[in-house]
Amino acid sequence: MKFLVPPSTYYKQLRENLANSKCVIKEDLDAIEEQNILIDYDDNGYLLQIFTLPVQDRPTLFIEIIQRANHNGFGAGNFKALFTAIELEQLQRGNL
Repeated sequence: MKFLVPPSTYYKQLRENLANSKCVIKEDLDAIEEQNILIDYDDNGYLLQIFTLPVQDRPTLFIEIIQRANHNGFGAGNFKALFTAIELEQLQRGNL
């Protein structure tokens, strides 16, 4: 299965933001970056999130895989990164 790749600036910005947060990520951030996993978080916990490339000809159906660590959100903090990744993938396919 192939997954969307976040923008190259995503993990640099994530590390900067986490440095000023109460949230502590238990997993290795280098491994998370290597696997293109997104993180949404608040003061109580975090959510690991990854999206497949579209699974049909039309780029409207994909699968989201999540892991929660005391976080009840739905990844709203990752919307910009998600849509940027979708647009980059569509550009590579020539569908933008």
